[in-house]
Amino acid sequence: MKLKAVLMDLDGTLIDSIPLIMKSFDETIRHFGFKISRQKLRELSQVHSREVAYYFMDKNKLSFNLGDFVNYRRRVFLRLLKKEKDIWFEDSKFFLEKASKKYKVGIVTGSRWSFVNAVLGKKTRRFVNCIITSDDVEHKKPDIEPLEKALKKLKVKKEEIVFVGDSNQDGLMCRRAGVTFVAKRTGISTEFQLKKFAPIYIAKNFAEIEKLLGIE
Repeated sequence: MKLKAVLMDLDGTLIDSIPLIMKSFDETIRHFGFKISRQKLRELSQVHSREVAYYFMDKNKLSFNLGDFVNYRRRVFLRLLKKEKDIWFEDSKFFLEKASKKYKVGIVTGSRWSFVNAVLGKKTRRFVNCIITSDDVEHKKPDIEPLEKALKKLKVKKEEIVFVGDSNQDGLMCRRAGVTFVAKRTGISTEFQLKKFAPIYIAKNFAEIEKLLGIE
C-alpha cells in the first residue's frame, strides 16, 4: 500500500530537548530530597512526571503531593527552555517542509500543548497537518491511543504511514499498533535499545530518512 503520511515524535526526534528534560527531572528529584544516578535519571526521563513521582514514592515507601512534584518539574523545564535560543535539530525544519510536499505530516508527542506552543512557531506549524499531545488523550505513549487519534485526524490507515521516533516509548507504541517504525538515534534511547522494536531503519539524521522515504 502506498505511503500517505509521516508521523513523528517531538522530543529527541525533531528537537534536542532531552538534555533539558533530564536537567529538569534531576533538579526536581533533588528538590524533593531524593538521590539518583545518571543511568537511572536517563531511564526515568523517558516516562512522564507522574510515573517518576510514583517511582520515588514506592522506592522510599512514603507519600507526597503528586501535583507538587509534577508542577515543580514543569516550571523548571519551562524556565530552562526560556534560556535556550533554539533547540531544534539543524535539519528538522527542512525535513518537515520537504515531507509536507509529498505526504501528510503529523506530530505525536508525550509533551503538553504549553510546551508545543513554546517551541513550534507559526512558520513551522504550517507544514504539520496534525498534532497530538498528552493533553489530547487519556492514555499517553506507549499506549496506542495517541497514534490512533492521529490516524483518524489524518484519515489514513496504519498501513499507509511510518512513524519516526527516538525512544523505547515510540518503538513500543508502534509495535503494539502494528505501525512501521523508523528509529532516529538522536534522543533518549540507544541504538541497541531501539533495535528491540524492529525498526525498518535506524537513522542518525533526517537526511537518511529523506532518502529512505524518497523525499527530495
